Amino acid sequence: MNLQRRDILKGGLTALGFLALPGTPMFAAPLGWKTKKKPNLILGILSDTHLMVEWDGVSLYRSMTLDYIRNAFKLFKSRNIDAFLHLGDASHRGGVREWEFHTEVYDSVFGKRGAPPKIFVVGNHELYGDDGHHIRGVYPDPKVWKERAICADVARHYKAVWGEPYSEFFHREVNGYHFFCRHWVDDFVEQKALHEDAFADYILSKADDCALRGTKPFFILSHRRHHGNFCNALREFPNAIGFVGHWHHSNADWKSIYYEWGTSGGYFPNMALGSCRYDGGCGIAPPGDINLPEDPVSFRSTDLPSRQAMIVNVYDDMVVFERHEVAQGGKLGSDWVLPLGGLKPRPAPHPFSRNELKKVIGTPQFGKKAKLSVVRTSTVLPDPSDPEKRPPKPDSNAPKTACVRVKIPMADGDPNCRVYAYNVVVVGDDPKKRYFKSEYFSGVNLGIGHEPNGGVTFVDIPLTELPAGKTLTVAVRPVSSLGTIGRAIATKFNHSAAQKKGA
Repeated sequence: MNLQRRDILKGGLTALGFLALPGTPMFAAPLGWKTKKKPNLILGILSDTHLMVEWDGVSLYRSMTLDYIRNAFKLFKSRNIDAFLHLGDASHRGGVREWEFHTEVYDSVFGKRGAPPKIFVVGNHELYGDDGHHIRGVYPDPKVWKERAICADVARHYKAVWGEPYSEFFHREVNGYHFFCRHWVDDFVEQKALHEDAFADYILSKADDCALRGTKPFFILSHRRHHGNFCNALREFPNAIGFVGHWHHSNADWKSIYYEWGTSGGYFPNMALGSCRYDGGCGIAPPGDINLPEDPVSFRSTDLPSRQAMIVNVYDDMVVFERHEVAQGGKLGSDWVLPLGGLKPRPAPHPFSRNELKKVIGTPQFGKKAKLSVVRTSTVLPDPSDPEKRPPKPDSNAPKTACVRVKIPMADGDPNCRVYAYNVVVVGDDPKKRYFKSEYFSGVNLGIGHEPNGGVTFVDIPLTELPAGKTLTVAVRPVSSLGTIGRAIATKFNHSAAQKKGA
């Protein structure tokens, strides 16, 4: 897609307040951008809320709250959504009651009359319950279990709670836009492949009746992500947009827009939704993902909590994706904007392909007055044998380790490119024997303006891991989620003095 300046002006996107980026196929929405132009369709989306019933079979589990989904529904109501989408795992134990929590809060916010339609796909947790340690422990009586376990009669319970008939694949239409949905099936590889093939055939069978060819978007909903063969079957539809859950892949990460999955995937983008889980779980990206340079890092629910939601605005000429945090509030960053004119099947680049996104994400930068500080400290570090490297509990009795603590100010020098992580380098006498570490920005998973400690990130480095040298140089560069790297700031640190204090 090649938009010339005259085309931009004719299309009216500049007048809407977007930043035209010459030579690129996408537009970046400035923070705080608003337009009087009315969308044709507004969607509110949640995924992986994982509400769990208490052992009494009726109450919400003691450690959970309904506040996050209530906040999301209030946000959706304030935006006058046309439909609510849930991408699965609304239930954690597989109990009907866990679904009912959602509809009760939804009705309390929107009212039972005139509420926007709900489009819900079943996830893997919905089908738990028949293996003894999930929902059977809550409802040991077989007769009660049959009435309160989703897996006992999925179709009947789905109809009772969500008000729609249950079928393996289904189609909905809202405001003239089409939604094609599939529910979860078991985990056998052969079954997954057959299920995806059948789902692709189902969509293709409706392509003519639903006028799917062209630039008008249509939507594909699934809890499980779509794989290469499925995407290849729909290669003639670059206007398709997929939404998937399951991975808890935080939408602070631009890599949660999936376009190319392996050598045979791609053809249309799939948006992996962050979770709205009680513990803020935004998990590690799926295997094979492109991580940060040199030292991959992963989201962990224990130290970077977030409860996420998405609002999607569909216009004649573009789709705008808003990434929200609904515990404390705020957006995770600037909106993603997909222009619809000129979309073509591959090999033409899709605006949401990884290479095209890299052209517009920008580069995070430190402010002009930003400075590092390095001090000696002693702290309890994560257990190196823990594969998730979870931070120690505040009351941990584990031995403390002598460290240097690098205090990194928030890299907010470019308001349109939010920092995602920091590359920390320590150099001593031998530049080839440097210390390197990538660390998430402390507020990456929270809304803008809600960063802890004013956005300061602390990185602890054991003294034993520092390179040799009397005076060390500590440098930090801000990194975006797609690996664009800003200018470094640096400071000197007297290593020998720290060693003497640690002796």
